Amino acid sequence: MHRLFFAAVAGALAIALPIAGPAAADHHPAPLAHAAVTCADFPNQAAAQRAHNTRDADGDGIYCESLPCPCSSAKSTAGSPHHKATRPRPHANAACVTPAGVKSLIFSAAKYPNIRRHFLAAVHKGWPRVLVLNRVGASQRRARLLEDVPTRSGYDRDEYPPAEARSSWRADVAYVPSSENRSHGATMGDALRGFCDGTKFRYVFR
Repeated sequence: MHRLFFAAVAGALAIALPIAGPAAADHHPAPLAHAAVTCADFPNQAAAQRAHNTRDADGDGIYCESLPCPCSSAKSTAGSPHHKATRPRPHANAACVTPAGVKSLIFSAAKYPNIRRHFLAAVHKGWPRVLVLNRVGASQRRARLLEDVPTRSGYDRDEYPPAEARSSWRADVAYVPSSENRSHGATMGDALRGFCDGTKFRYVFR
């Protein structure tokens, strides 16, 4: 009699309770949220510009302007015959161009004899003759390089490659008369104005 009673109760519970199986299998968990795309996800500014799916901080249509070149200011128009990439820009609101090949910066050998001597010595040691413009982080690279190089009255600590043309803090350093070094730095700055980071250039003394 007890067995019949318990069998009847078990049957009633089986009807009342939902059966785990197909119903549970039909339930799909919510998809995992994808991390937001950031500039760090791209190798260079041109790639970020083609994707144009990061935040445009200043609203000028140029994405990830802090990334290294190659650069572009044109959004991706894949499949469009009218797509045309523009010349890169190193940072916000600064139009620039990238010349083909290597740009020669002409300096006076008579006006900058010590700069020329240091340049030749550094190249002889193995430092590159062809340089690549890289303004971002230049002041930090210079500070790191010169922190253990003592100053001398009347002299500047000339760097080759210059801080604006290297990715590492390391470079060759020589003492050069302050007036000569500062004049050379101003001349080089004027010569490179308007060119984008990534521009290749070299010193030429005449």
